[in-house]
Amino acid sequence: MCDTLGKIGNKKHYAMFAKNSDRQYDEPQVMVFIDAKQNTDKKLKTTYIEIEQVANTHAILISKPIWMWGAEMGVNDCGVCIGNEAISTKTSKYNKESLLGMDLVRLGLERSSSASEAVTVIIELLQKYGQGGNCGYKKESYYDNSFLIMDKNELYILETVGKNYAVKTKKTATISNCLSISNADIYNDVKNFKKKYTDIPKKNANIRKNITYKKLLLAKNENDLFKIMKTHSKRIGCSICMHGEYECTNSMVVILKDTPIIYFTGCPNPCHSKYIQYTFNEKLVYPIMNEENQNNCDFWKSRRY
Repeated sequence: MCDTLGKIGNKKHYAMFAKNSDRQYDEPQVMVFIDAKQNTDKKLKTTYIEIEQVANTHAILISKPIWMWGAEMGVNDCGVCIGNEAISTKTSKYNKESLLGMDLVRLGLERSSSASEAVTVIIELLQKYGQGGNCGYKKESYYDNSFLIMDKNELYILETVGKNYAVKTKKTATISNCLSISNADIYNDVKNFKKKYTDIPKKNANIRKNITYKKLLLAKNENDLFKIMKTHSKRIGCSICMHGEYECTNSMVVILKDTPIIYFTGCPNPCHSKYIQYTFNEKLVYPIMNEENQNNCDFWKSRRY
């Protein structure tokens, strides 16, 4: 379970992006910076499959579960932000190993200079390779994906089921673990994507989506987003700051200026954790850690609230 928020700025306020990444309890998630590259390899190994590599990739800052190639959320050197959501659909449990939704997040960031280009990149990869495979750490989990993709000028919701997709352009939007597009701007199958592909309606996800949207309408700066991402609810499964079997393992907030200003916790439970500020072109120090050395992982050091 996750929640992703985006808001295009106006003359008084900058564009903003935020996501709480909810994963299985005790699954480490780390912040990783990968510089821009000129690639000589023809092939690229993602979490499960090998795909064609491209000649050049952007610098990215991503938050990723320690065991997979892909990312839950991130931002690149062009100010493109992407976060994904797990969507249980009528077909997701039959998906074979291919690209994970998290792989598509990372690929979209590496290969795109704008939000609109990222939408195109992800759709093209989806059409060529499909999506699927176990997304769980200790407990198997299979799902399709939706994405919130934005830069400082544009915001898109991209919902996908297998190789089918629907895109909606927004100015302010929040997504959770439910399909929402009923009148797509771009699609390859049906305009009412939500109606056709929703399996069992996710009441809690819709409640969380409504909570974050109402709060986001009033949000003006990073402090307002911090408060949203720390929100708890007395209703089971309706907290934005999730605790329990599935919990918030990292939280990210991005203010999209000419140079993005990024904040992240780097560890679980934003209600107890400090948001660390990072300017994209600065050297990463804390709480970035070596993926192979979990003893230096702030995820474990922060345990347990």
